[in-house]
Amino acid sequence: MTHALSHALSPHVGFPLSDPMQRKSNRFLEAIAARDKRAGELFYDVILQLSDEVVDALLLQTIAIAQLGSVAQKIVNVCAATSNKASSMLSAKIYKGAGIDDMQRVGNFWQGMLKADGAGQWYLATPIESPLANALDGILAEKGAASAFNPRDREDIANKYEQLVMLIIDHFFLGPAGHVEMGMITRKMLNLGVDGVKQAGQAVIHKVVKKLEPDQLGAYVEHTTRFYMRLP
Repeated sequence: MTHALSHALSPHVGFPLSDPMQRKSNRFLEAIAARDKRAGELFYDVILQLSDEVVDALLLQTIAIAQLGSVAQKIVNVCAATSNKASSMLSAKIYKGAGIDDMQRVGNFWQGMLKADGAGQWYLATPIESPLANALDGILAEKGAASAFNPRDREDIANKYEQLVMLIIDHFFLGPAGHVEMGMITRKMLNLGVDGVKQAGQAVIHKVVKKLEPDQLGAYVEHTTRFYMRLP
């Protein structure tokens, strides 16, 4: 598991760089290097890919682990589709018409999130502060190698994973947009859209994850190690 790597590495939150994400990121960064006016449109493609992967990791795969009934799964699927649609509409408005100077700043921000581990695996990741990292390490230590997990304090564990999910949403979606000039109405729409995704994430954590059976909760904690890692 990634959390067992050397203490010389620092805790990060993020995702392994998928092949589609790597291709789209490379095209965007190449456009930035060439001062290509299509950079905004290419970053729009990046954000759509990111939306799909984040919603899948944080919502859909969590629901699959929980083995919810068909009605509950349908509700979550609708929330996921709505989140992706909102992201698509907002991202088109923010990035497609953005100037190259704005997109250069976005490119610098994005480049700073691309990190490799010692084995050559690339991630899209950002460092997290010690208090949250220590709390997550404590959860992993309490679970240990057992497949089932029945923690002493489920409420505290739910709160820590909520912090992790909120950090992902804030940094990966609001972070790039913070480098683009936009009007007050567009900024308000962006914040409202992000708040909707946050509410969906919070609902999944507190209404689903917190109530999982020990075997399912153990599987969920294992799942979270996919986006909690240590990197240089």
